[in-house]
Amino acid sequence: MFGEIVSFLVNFAHTLGYVGIYFYMVLVGTFIPVPSELVLLPAGYLAAKGEMNLYLVWICAALGSLSGALINYFLAKFIVNKFLKDKPVIKKVTKFWKEHGKISAFLAPLTPGLGQYISIPAGLSHMPLRWFIPLTFSANLIWTGFLIMIGYLFGAGDRAHKEVVYGSLILLGGVIVIASIYVFLEMKKSK
Repeated sequence: MFGEIVSFLVNFAHTLGYVGIYFYMVLVGTFIPVPSELVLLPAGYLAAKGEMNLYLVWICAALGSLSGALINYFLAKFIVNKFLKDKPVIKKVTKFWKEHGKISAFLAPLTPGLGQYISIPAGLSHMPLRWFIPLTFSANLIWTGFLIMIGYLFGAGDRAHKEVVYGSLILLGGVIVIASIYVFLEMKKSK
């Protein structure tokens, strides 16, 4: 039974292809509760087997997640502009977002179950896209890369351990660099 489910998911990911993975991840990035693991783990497995390109899967997944987040962002921004402009809750969200929005936009996509919803308060508070897009995209690169690497590990077996360790170090390095830049900019701003 378990083998049949795994086989179905691998075939599903293979059938989707790169464009299908992008559109599936657009759904994941919106408020629709669709688990990214159903596609990214099998896609990583297929990349390890040489049936998909690891980097194309990774970029399609991260761009799809960002596109879904932008849909949420603009929907929330539209709702505020149209209906909720002067409501007290919007003022509270905007105040919180001015103080903690950048770090929230970066860390929330790394949190299972929270990532796709963080773009709603970002849109409600009119977070500048020059911050929202790179922070959200970076976090999605890390999260999707992590899931793809797990699938890759299962697909490549023993030879994957070295590659997964290097990939994990790159992802961890990315988190450290982005967090360091954020802290530096915040410290510079507070002076």
